[in-house]
Amino acid sequence: MLFRSKMNSQITTQRGADSDGAVRCTDLLGVGLLEVFSTGGGTQSTAISALIIQGKLPKPDLVVIADTGREMPTTWQYLDAVVRPALKAIGLEVRRVKTSEWVSEAARDVFHQNGDLLIPAFSNLNGNPSKLSSFCSNEWKGRCVDRWIKAETGKTRSQYKKWIGFSLDETTRVLRMQRGKEYESGLIRFPLVYDVPTKRQAAIRLVEEMGWPKPPRSRCWMCPNQSDHEWAEVKTDYPQLFDDAIKLDESIRERDANAYLHSAIKPLRDADLTKPDDLFSGSCPSGECFL
Repeated sequence: MLFRSKMNSQITTQRGADSDGAVRCTDLLGVGLLEVFSTGGGTQSTAISALIIQGKLPKPDLVVIADTGREMPTTWQYLDAVVRPALKAIGLEVRRVKTSEWVSEAARDVFHQNGDLLIPAFSNLNGNPSKLSSFCSNEWKGRCVDRWIKAETGKTRSQYKKWIGFSLDETTRVLRMQRGKEYESGLIRFPLVYDVPTKRQAAIRLVEEMGWPKPPRSRCWMCPNQSDHEWAEVKTDYPQLFDDAIKLDESIRERDANAYLHSAIKPLRDADLTKPDDLFSGSCPSGECFL
């Protein structure tokens, strides 16, 4: 209740109903805005798709997913086998936006042209363990989707509301995005927070009640935010991708000697992936991944 009341104090929402009976959340800029469901292909996004099919959420005008070229294969396997045909049955097409076609040249690699490392690697600079900031989600997903929407529809960012699949229990991620200009301008919608308040475990149950398999956690195969269990999955099920991650990890230190992909702050090839995960493993506090 504390989380709900804290967020509710930052936005005034009114609940109404679409003509099809779906609950909507309106704001001062709601009229005339294109509604864009930016799916991440994971658990929460799959739950949103289920709620749309059930009529508990309205049909968005667009459904898009960014293809960074680095996603785990499980994301696309599940999307193509389960979500895409289910949404197509109600007249919604999932548009796959390839990052390679829409990313700026400055942000095409893991290092920006200005020298910044875009991914949230771990660092031992000055002997103190720390986590670097994350820029990859914004550069490889958010901005690429925005550019594609403008090219496809002619709409600028001020003309559409983007659905983000943060769940009710993701306090840090929601509050951080609420402090941004896009949210303050009424251009961000959290379907699992305000429309149909849903926590992550409830989202899993919702998907399973649809008769669908449990969705994978969407992520890139080289993401530092992966838990040891997820790193082990890459190593076991996709050895070539794990080898690519090892090579990337080593190449990063050619430019930043203190940066590592693994939280142990040691080379990925030497990391112990058998340790149990802690409560904070496998999340991205600032980006739009793991959705």
